[in-house]
Amino acid sequence: MHMADNKYKINKGKYHTGKEFVNSNHFIGKIKPVKNKNESTDSWEDVPYFRLEEDGKKKVLEFILETALSNDIKVKLTGKEQPYAYPYSSKHKKADKVAWADRFDKSKYPDDTYHLIDPDWDKIDKLKEIVVTDGWVEVKGKYNPYEFENEQQQTIKGVSRQIGYLNPIIDGKVLVNGKLEVIKSQGKEITYVCDFESPDFVEVNTYNMQIGIKSTYQEEDKSTKVNGVFLSYGKERSEPRDVEMTVYYNETTDGSKPLADAFATLNPLDFIEVIGVDNNRATFAYVDVESSMEENDPFNDVGTDVGSTKKKRVVNGDKKGLEVTGFVKQSLMRGLLTEEEVTKSVSTQANDPFVTETSKETDPFATNEEFDPFA
Repeated sequence: MHMADNKYKINKGKYHTGKEFVNSNHFIGKIKPVKNKNESTDSWEDVPYFRLEEDGKKKVLEFILETALSNDIKVKLTGKEQPYAYPYSSKHKKADKVAWADRFDKSKYPDDTYHLIDPDWDKIDKLKEIVVTDGWVEVKGKYNPYEFENEQQQTIKGVSRQIGYLNPIIDGKVLVNGKLEVIKSQGKEITYVCDFESPDFVEVNTYNMQIGIKSTYQEEDKSTKVNGVFLSYGKERSEPRDVEMTVYYNETTDGSKPLADAFATLNPLDFIEVIGVDNNRATFAYVDVESSMEENDPFNDVGTDVGSTKKKRVVNGDKKGLEVTGFVKQSLMRGLLTEEEVTKSVSTQANDPFVTETSKETDPFATNEEFDPFA
């Protein structure tokens, strides 16, 4: 077993000692409504951004965020009234419990250092005021992996994107609590351009997720499919949820190991924190537009170094799902997990023809600079 030589942290459950993984995402984009198909009219209709469900007992806020030209991802927040609320004190570094009906009554708090962190039920009322069609916003949140069987008995797996923070974009900055702040993406400060066609546009679309490895599979195009497991919150034990990711193959210019090849060497029960991009996008190509000039047009004889060919953008495919573009270097821990922790369907090394035996000397994820694909 190769353990990371650092103080990398994995959380423990609140009610048990098992591992509990974390993830986060960060997007900026333009707001559009979700569209659902009306089966009776066979037409697509806009879904309201805010709605009540379950006879008014559940609030729902959801919309499409276009993070780049034709990359449409759905984000959502739901909330219900709870028995209790939990004001928190930064000074005492702890929360206190108050009755739900008393959550706005500060006289019920232990002292004036306690402040209410908005429950989702209340948060939705504030956030829905920001959500308008064609508005540009920053969303920070997390993924909730899900799995269900459809009517054809097919298992559908995916992730829902839960809104944690939602703030407007103004003049290239983000408005947080009434103050304009510089936008940071992947450690860099940027001035955000609200124009997908601008040469200065930079997509803000990134996520981090701690995962355990169930299996990996390298396809003919050398891209690597990662079947991972995310240990999510549970009272008696952490709940293992399947997550599927893709590491696209890209040659490196310095001769180091490509990321897709490195991920193909991961074994079942290994642990790693991945960094990536959330895709639900059309891909484009540019094709020459044929000239419509007459045969005897004198401009036909103009040299190609003077005239330029007109190009047209066309859709040539799509790209969907969670893409892995990197990893947190200190996070890799070989054989960290147990089969019990990922009980759903762990692939064992003996049964997996795509697993490669590794040692520290040849480990592409090792902290040894000589063999690290990102050195």
